[in-house]
Amino acid sequence: MAVTKSTPPSSASGMSSKTKKTLAKAGMATTLGTLVATGLMETNKTDTLKKVHLWSGFALVGFSYWHYSLYKK
Repeated sequence: MAVTKSTPPSSASGMSSKTKKTLAKAGMATTLGTLVATGLMETNKTDTLKKVHLWSGFALVGFSYWHYSLYKK
């Protein structure tokens, strides 16, 4: 029986660098849109809007950091 070596993908998740950058940008755009939309609404009236606005801000920071880390050399 022959033993074959498999080469691991270039990244841990198997996605290309371009795909990761595209996903990071799409995530940033989506969370920024949600953040702006909930910011324009009256978030003090409902607790749900307040939570969505807060978590959209956290997600935007996370996607921004991910995007930044993809361009580091």
